[in-house]
Amino acid sequence: MKILKATPVPVTEVMVMSWLWFSQQPSWAEPVANFILANRYPTIGLDAPVLDWEGRLLAGEDWRFELYGGPAVDLLAPAVNREPFGPSRVVVGLYTAGYFRDTHSMLTVATIPGEYPWAWLQVRCWSLRVGESYEAVAALGLGGYGESAIFKAAGGYFEYTIGDVPRPLAELQSFTVRQIVPEPATWALLAVGSLGLWWVRRQGKARNKSCSVVGL
Repeated sequence: MKILKATPVPVTEVMVMSWLWFSQQPSWAEPVANFILANRYPTIGLDAPVLDWEGRLLAGEDWRFELYGGPAVDLLAPAVNREPFGPSRVVVGLYTAGYFRDTHSMLTVATIPGEYPWAWLQVRCWSLRVGESYEAVAALGLGGYGESAIFKAAGGYFEYTIGDVPRPLAELQSFTVRQIVPEPATWALLAVGSLGLWWVRRQGKARNKSCSVVGL
């Protein structure tokens, strides 16, 4: 009986086949495009600083920024870092007053049907002093968060091809965050503290007055 032996496939061919399989999106996958999370990109004239509620450049180590995107303005979802680096959500802070950036990730979002690689985008911001995510902070309604206007932009093509690079947020505009306001409980504590301080001072004045009368 003759035993058939499998013909070994050259290593280079295996590598090429693996690369083609990995780099191409399956036909059933939703098309996605790559973007750079930054609000300043001089080469394309992008300069969209984030401002605080008093119109100053936003400052502080507690502020965080995340890119949302999708095929429609009502279908925005957090962008994720593309494979092989992800998938994972990418959140960045300020590197200087008013400006954030992450030039190391390739953030992907679903694109507009029939308009690949265009997508609807929005940058959302929140303070860690108030909560751990934009959604959590916005739900509290105590300020300490903000978002850009929703805009349309073309991203980098997803496939691993020559010239495949994520694109900056070309149409991003400056936006302002909401002022952080104390919770009602905080106001109550302040009121109680003020009342207590008033009472202590009043009692002190009364004692001083009594001592003055006794001295006479």
